[in-house]
Order: sequence, then structure tokens, then C-alpha cells
Amino acid sequence: MNDIHLIQEIERYLAGEMSTLEAAAFESKRRTNPEVDQQVVEHQLLVKQLEAFGNRKNLLGKLNAIHEKTDLHDLRAEFAPKTAKIRYMNRRTITAIAAAACVALVTSLSTIAIMQKAAKKSTTAQYESVRRELNNVRASTNEIIEKITPKKGAPLNPGNYGGTCFAINRYGYMLTNRHVIGGADSIYIQNNKGEVFKAISVFEDISSDLAVIRIADSSFRSAALPYSLKPQSVRLGEEVFTMGFPRDEVVYGKGYISAQTGFNGDTITYQVSIPVLPGNSGAPLLDNRGQVVGIIAGRQRASDGIAFAVKSANLKRLLDEMPKESISKKGKKDIKSNTASLEGLNREDQLKKLEDYVYMVKVYKATK
Repeated sequence: MNDIHLIQEIERYLAGEMSTLEAAAFESKRRTNPEVDQQVVEHQLLVKQLEAFGNRKNLLGKLNAIHEKTDLHDLRAEFAPKTAKIRYMNRRTITAIAAAACVALVTSLSTIAIMQKAAKKSTTAQYESVRRELNNVRASTNEIIEKITPKKGAPLNPGNYGGTCFAINRYGYMLTNRHVIGGADSIYIQNNKGEVFKAISVFEDISSDLAVIRIADSSFRSAALPYSLKPQSVRLGEEVFTMGFPRDEVVYGKGYISAQTGFNGDTITYQVSIPVLPGNSGAPLLDNRGQVVGIIAGRQRASDGIAFAVKSANLKRLLDEMPKESISKKGKKDIKSNTASLEGLNREDQLKKLEDYVYMVKVYKATK
């Protein structure tokens, strides 16, 4: 398929002119060919930019048309020096014209501002975090505390929001997205065995949308981490996988890096072609060697299978910036210098070892 034909196919796909079979075949091609997928995303952005340019040009044309209809000769005659009485009337006219011009100017500027804001909203609306909402819960904090014990099953959906976190050391420190736990009154995490632990937030970073939480029980210890942190950039097209909690059980997803930057060219994140759902926020993104290369944070609404992951280099920076009263040097060292024991295993065995270190996050906010 040459470039011109590919562009024609992309335009038909975006315009919804393909048949069901054609659209399914094209989406399959996007999933298997990172270059085609990236070209579709770039074409979408180009179309929106052209539409915005067309709107601005249309507004400018209307303003020019108004200017051309204005009779400058009559205006000059109106304001030419005449008798004192006429000059007095002209001042009143000038005041009225000036007031009308101010109103017109304010109206035009307001219209432009509204159009720009609407265009920005239409673009921003395409990105959404994948925090899970648990709206069917209306329990009090005391009820949760009474029902929960460190080694027993949790009460049904004890929270308002849900997400995923994963261990960064063997001392109970976990990483998730800040938008998952932001503003929480209570945080609980649950592993795939049904064991539940109360957790507290120890460090949050708005710029990277990352947060470190810790199991409240200071005696908690786990086995050594089977994975390590890879702060270097991954290659375009490199295969990756994730485990998260969009449901009440852990869910596996597989995909590849489809762009080195995230939504609207965000350099903090990767664009990943991988299926994600609400609840995947905070899930680890790993390469085939079992190294953490990113943290799932959001997805693009306009296209199925396009997700965004915070680059692992930001986790390294976060750990470096955390004060010693929040985490010890020993606690920082685990994931940064650990040797990945997932390397060389088949995927089934990798997932078996990994699932003990990935937790469901349940956030409770008191109802007022």
C-alpha cells in the first residue's frame, strides 16, 4: 500500500465511510503495524488543527466584510469641523460610536476566547484517566475499619474509586497514580488472594501524576521483587505488557510502544497500543525481560486501544526526590538496583510471579 492510498484509507476510516469488514481489517492493521497506528493519530491531530484554522479564517473574513461595508467618506464628513452646535452634537455622536466600538470589541474578543476554549475542550476531552469509579458504595469509614483485618477478605467494594498499585520494595511501599488516591480519606489495597491492607499516602507528585503509598502495618514484608526499574527509553514498536484491576480480579494486557511521546506530544509519557479500562490506572508496564518501563495513567477516547503510560524515568526521579523521612535509602534501592528474575521465563510464569506484587487500590471519600 503506497502513501497516497494509505492516507485515503485513513480518511475513509476517520470519516466512518468504511464498511464493518473494512473497518475491522483496518483496525487489525493498526494493532499490528505501529507506523500505521501512529500515522492515524497524527492525521487526526492534523484534521483538528485544520478545522481550527478554518474557523479562525472564517471569523477574520467576517470582520473584514464588516470593515469593507463601513463608509469612511461619510464618517469623515460627519466628524469634519462645522458650527459650534454641530460640533457639540458630534461629540455626543463620537461618544456613542466609541461606546458601540468598545462593545463590539469586547464581543469579538469574547467570541474568540469562547471558540478557543471550546476547541481546547474538544481536544482535552479525548484524554481520560482510567481510575475506576465504585459508585455503589455508601459505607462509613468506621464500618470499613470494623469489617477489615490484615489477612481476611475485604468488605464488598470498600471505596468510591479504584485503581492499581504495585510494590517498589519489600517493605510495603507501593506506586500508583496520584489521580487515583488524591483527596482520599482512607486507602485500602487488596492482592489477588483477597488479602487486604490499610495504606497511607507518603509522597505525591502532581507533575508526573505519581504517588507512593505505604502499607500502614510497619511489620509487613514481602519476598524480593521479581522485577527491576528500567529508566532508559524503550524503542518504538517494543512489546510490553501490564497487569491491573479494571475488575475485581487481576487482568492481563499485551501491546507495544506506538509513540515516544504521549497525548498532544507529552514528553513525560509514552503512547502505548494496549487495551486498558477504568481501574488500570497505576498498573505497571513491563518489557519482555520483566523490567518496569512505565505506569499506566490514561487513554484516548477517540480511538480504541490507545493508552498512555508515565515513563519509568519519572519514577526514578520521584524516588530520588523523596525525603529520607518518607522512605529510607534501603527502601529506594530495591526496584532501582534489583535484578529482574522474570527474564527468560515464558509469559505464563512471568505473570504467576508478578501477580503477588500487583494490588487493587480502593479509595474511600467520606460522604457529606
